[in-house]
Amino acid sequence: MLRPRFEDEDEVYIPEIGGDGSDFNVHDRIPHSNAGIALGWSALEQQMFDMLLLNRFAADDQELLDETARTISRLVETFEAHEIARIMAVAMMSFQLAASEDKSFEDEYNKYRDYIKKHPEDLEEI
Repeated sequence: MLRPRFEDEDEVYIPEIGGDGSDFNVHDRIPHSNAGIALGWSALEQQMFDMLLLNRFAADDQELLDETARTISRLVETFEAHEIARIMAVAMMSFQLAASEDKSFEDEYNKYRDYIKKHPEDLEEI
């Protein structure tokens, strides 16, 4: 099957997540970008990069995009899927912490590390 190649920048597809109530399903998707078409990406590959590039600020800043890609690679190389899910959950909670309690995850983590240095007997058993 020959896939369309978009010449007009306005036709290049970047998905919008949520808001319209539609289900977000990757299984019936085909590549929608020129790069995806040229690289012969599967629906899953295209969806993965759609999600990566969804942040248009990141897509416009090559250094930020590269750092994001390196971070994803490090996560996948270092952690199992359930651990990545836990990290993602904590990251989302850190936004909630900032919004609802006006606290920084980094500051609270540093307070915890300082406390444990002074009180090692209180270190949680894992």
